[in-house]
Amino acid sequence: MTELDRASLDRILPSTSGSADWGDVLSRSRAGHAHRRRRLVVLAAAALVVVAGSASAFGTVRDLLSTGPSSRIAFASDRDGNDEVYVMNVDGSRQRNLTRKTGVDLAPAWSPDGRKIAFRSDRDGNGEVYVMNADGSGLRRLTRDAASDGGPVWSPDGRKIAFVRSRDGNSEVYVMSADGSGQRKLTRAPERDGSPAWSPNGRRIAFVSKRDGNEEIYVMDADGSGQRRLTRSPVRDGDPAWSPDGRKIAFFSDRDGTSDVYNSEVYVMNADGSGQRRLTRDAALDLSPVWSPDGRKIAFVRFRDGNADVYVMNGDGSGQRRLARGVRRGHRTRVSQAIAFAAPSPAWSPDGRRIAFVSNRDGNFEVYVMNADGSGQRNLTRSPANEGLFAWSPGRKRGT
Repeated sequence: MTELDRASLDRILPSTSGSADWGDVLSRSRAGHAHRRRRLVVLAAAALVVVAGSASAFGTVRDLLSTGPSSRIAFASDRDGNDEVYVMNVDGSRQRNLTRKTGVDLAPAWSPDGRKIAFRSDRDGNGEVYVMNADGSGLRRLTRDAASDGGPVWSPDGRKIAFVRSRDGNSEVYVMSADGSGQRKLTRAPERDGSPAWSPNGRRIAFVSKRDGNEEIYVMDADGSGQRRLTRSPVRDGDPAWSPDGRKIAFFSDRDGTSDVYNSEVYVMNADGSGQRRLTRDAALDLSPVWSPDGRKIAFVRFRDGNADVYVMNGDGSGQRRLARGVRRGHRTRVSQAIAFAAPSPAWSPDGRRIAFVSNRDGNFEVYVMNADGSGQRNLTRSPANEGLFAWSPGRKRGT
């Protein structure tokens, strides 16, 4: 099967406008499969998507150290009986549980200076955004609302955090200061808004909205003004990803499928919505585009026949190549899990030399890393539990 039935996939693939809050996905999975919840932990990212997220690997010890001695990877794991946020060195050493609390802790997001980690937790009864120091100390709850808050995304200067608040089937994009003060609703639409993505200069936020009937990509100023629709297609567009120079936005679109069959492809457009161009052409789901730090490459996930693999291509769509086997159908995995875990993958290291990703090739979901050309693939987490929803800490970029 190279094409997926649209109705079936709608039931298991989360809405892109709400993809920033994977806790909601987890809650839906838990309701239908309570006895399997620990195996359904949505440790995927930014990702697909996403989240957060993405794939990386390494070769020699010298290569690893070139990322910078302070570079680490935060990830989520259920190895201690419930979902917690962990941190490890980029070689997989010194894995440590930072949260240690009953509840679901997911979606870690590093501050730009690498000193703090924001994450989503339901430890107080519903999803809220928390922040802590990079060593787990100084834990602080930032949001306090009866709704579900999640998907924290730091502004490039580290002063603000955008997040998604979901209530009564609707979701909106909010922003607050890094200490939780000044919480402000940026979007006001009768349908779902979500997946906020800061521009590199911090002046604009791209997001996904269903306000015009189907999910499209919009952009607004950082204060919520000037909201403008960038894409116009009869089906869903999602996963907006700014190029490092802020001139382009990569995204996925279902516009090349039919009313019954999904065929997601990766597109790119100028930051003002002009020049939309299709980069991939395959009878599969191409999702979660992520730019390399130098803007020359785009990593993405290709989902086919229940399997999700990591690919890379040049910024113009040329040179497409499979780098790694990501999530495989089977291995105690359902198709719905494969999509969820693949969604936030992959993630480039700060220097662009490696890519991190999630794979269940060894039987359970683990965080792997590889060189940017696909060589040197290595399992970093190596536990009998499930790991994923990871994020690289900021580090030295190539040439600095």
